[in-house]
Amino acid sequence: MAKGRKRPFWRMVAICMAWTWALLFLGVVAAGVSAFLIYDYVTRPGHQGAAVEVVIPAGASGRDIGRLLVEHDLLEYEGFFRLAMQVDNSDRHIQHGAYELYKGLSALELLRLLQDGPSRHLQANQFRITIPEGLSIPQVAEMLDYGDDFIEAARAPDLIERLEIESDDLEGFLMPNTYFFDEKPEARVLVERMVDQFEKEYEALLTEHPGARHLEKRYLVTVASIVERETRVDPERPLVAQVIYNRIRREMPLQMDSTLQFALNKYGERMLYADLETDSPYNTYKYRGLPPGPICSPGVSSLRAAMAPADVQYLYFVSNADGRTHTFSRTLAEHNQAVNRYRRAIAPQRRAVQQQEGRAETETL
Repeated sequence: MAKGRKRPFWRMVAICMAWTWALLFLGVVAAGVSAFLIYDYVTRPGHQGAAVEVVIPAGASGRDIGRLLVEHDLLEYEGFFRLAMQVDNSDRHIQHGAYELYKGLSALELLRLLQDGPSRHLQANQFRITIPEGLSIPQVAEMLDYGDDFIEAARAPDLIERLEIESDDLEGFLMPNTYFFDEKPEARVLVERMVDQFEKEYEALLTEHPGARHLEKRYLVTVASIVERETRVDPERPLVAQVIYNRIRREMPLQMDSTLQFALNKYGERMLYADLETDSPYNTYKYRGLPPGPICSPGVSSLRAAMAPADVQYLYFVSNADGRTHTFSRTLAEHNQAVNRYRRAIAPQRRAVQQQEGRAETETL
């Protein structure tokens, strides 16, 4: 009798295993068929329909562009566009700007149009505003000829509240970029667009560097703004950021000319030793720690450097004679040697300038 009971049990096990393998096989087949159908839908040539104008902002990710295409009824799901980017075997990039795209095209065909560059006839009819990195609010207002309207718009309490910062204005939070409009926008419209772009770029960087989420936003942007003004060479930005953090950690004054330039509104001019006595919280020669807030609008590279500084022990840096790069040092002795090399290298240039101006002034580094 015992043997008779075992046979049905093992038969049931065999049947269950057979059904399991059959279901697995059917699942694999179904998944394969689904993958093929999706791939075919993404890549198969479509039928060109109505034209749709789409503006791709600078710095937009594949996900961002996919969402824009969905919003304009060009695709059903943004994931289709990201899949098209994955199967694309070209090395061409998508440029920001205004495009004329067409309904009925596949995701891959839309990608090809975006890789061809903005539609020329739309670009010609659009009002373009390019705001470079490293400018303060008053500098942007002057550059764009907005005057007090831009400065006032950059003090909007609702936008400051939206960013969840404690500040009187949006200094540092207006993202440098190229923006497209049908006509010259009101100052408030431009400021809103710049804040929108900042939020998008900042969140993307936090996703890239989640360890920075515990740091206060205004603190990070202030560091990034100093980095932006102190160097324009991308490989140096993480080094400058770490110098700032190292000096703060050691309770050393930052001694950054950029913060003093902001305090004195003295851009593109030589800093004099007399300027070091300026009584301003932005005078980092006189006061320790970070200044009260950002000194300009930093770009993505400087924000990234503030979130992910280099792992170095540098405490000092000084310009090189090329006027672009810097020499970084760990000790004051090393720094003084670098300063002396710099002074010797630029001495002929300095003498020529002083002779031309007819005077000799004492300046800082």
